[in-house]
Formats: sequence, structure tokens, C-alpha cells
Amino acid sequence: MNCYDCQAADRGVTAVAICGSCGAALCAVHARTTSRSVHRVNGMGVATLPLAARRITCFTCARAETQLQTEPPATSGSSAPRRPSA
Repeated sequence: MNCYDCQAADRGVTAVAICGSCGAALCAVHARTTSRSVHRVNGMGVATLPLAARRITCFTCARAETQLQTEPPATSGSSAPRRPSA
């Protein structure tokens, strides 16, 4: 299986991971590895376990998952503010 992003750029690089969010195949260059806290329901609350889990995502999903809620959604069209012409 080849990396999705490399294949889109006409390069056939072997994938080494799968995005945990969208399922795209990723090479070592296009994979983003982060750690994630593991929580377990414990009585009346949630306990955070001492060891973190590994999470692999593509850059597109990583950016979407970490965006600020105040960022406007990306739109296509002419709704962007125009610069005054010189």
C-alpha cells in the first residue's frame, strides 16, 4: 500500500501507518505521532491512567482536530475581504 499524500504527488512511497481518524495510508514523512491520555471510568468519575497511548494521524486530520473554535471555516468563493487596489 502506498502513502495517500505521496500518491497524490505522483510518488509511490510505501505506507508505514494508517491515520487513526480518516484511515488514509501514510509514509513516515506524512504521519504525525502524538500521545493521548487514556481515561477509565472509575466509580463516580474518570481516572487518567499513568501511561499515554500513541495516536497517529495525517497532517490534515491533525490540523482539523487541533484548530481553534474561533477560526472561520474554510470557504471557497469571493467572501474574503478584498485589498484596496493601488
